[in-house]
Amino acid sequence: MNREDIYDEGHRVGGLFALLREPLTTPPSDWPPHNHEADFKSVALSEGWHEPPREVTRIRLRPWQQAVFWGLRIYIVVMLVVMVIGFARVAAGS
Repeated sequence: MNREDIYDEGHRVGGLFALLREPLTTPPSDWPPHNHEADFKSVALSEGWHEPPREVTRIRLRPWQQAVFWGLRIYIVVMLVVMVIGFARVAAGS
């Protein structure tokens, strides 16, 4: 995509919108119609989408990783308690 493709009448067009716009030129009329389904199938075959995904197994966390996750859990609980106290005070009007 060229820099000119993302501008429309002097205004910047978002990246996705620039991709969805009509092409700047039309292909010659003697070109055969493009088969997008064949493109999709070739990508699916090359990427292995037709094969079942590999099985996901659990890994054993190191002790420091377990400590970090427990710390995050405790932090979340403390923040929830603080939020409940805050909402309760606002609801009580104090």
